[in-house]
Amino acid sequence: MRCTHCNSTDLKNASLIDAAGVYESRGRMGGLLFGNGDAFFVGKYKGANQSLLSKMVAPPRKAPYVAPVVLWLMGFFFVMAFPGRGKLSWTMGALAVGYLLLLPAYLLAALLYNFLVCPKKHKAWENQFMCQRCGTVVAPIACPNDTVPSRV
Repeated sequence: MRCTHCNSTDLKNASLIDAAGVYESRGRMGGLLFGNGDAFFVGKYKGANQSLLSKMVAPPRKAPYVAPVVLWLMGFFFVMAFPGRGKLSWTMGALAVGYLLLLPAYLLAALLYNFLVCPKKHKAWENQFMCQRCGTVVAPIACPNDTVPSRV
């Protein structure tokens, strides 16, 4: 297989580049500090670093569930405070109903994306290669000449 941009054969799988670029670190720290500020601290740390090259070829991510629900709940109390103040106008009622239907619609769309679209994108990502010379991301193309001719 060759790069479509520079015609190089120095290609590497995107999943291997991603795996090689993520570094996880864990440890403990602790100590005493005497002098102007008396302090005693003990703790643990855990973190992950990722190289820029690894971020470029990162796998497709699934749609989140928790963060939109939390944001929706925060906005729910704000939006519902207006209809509860007295007379409800037609536009405010429509806005409130639309806001109530927004979360189930998002959750349904995220569920469909995570179970139908994301696996296909992940399979396509597993078949991508990156040129080590120019940085072009290349997907292998099935060549019609690779088929076995039938004998007549």
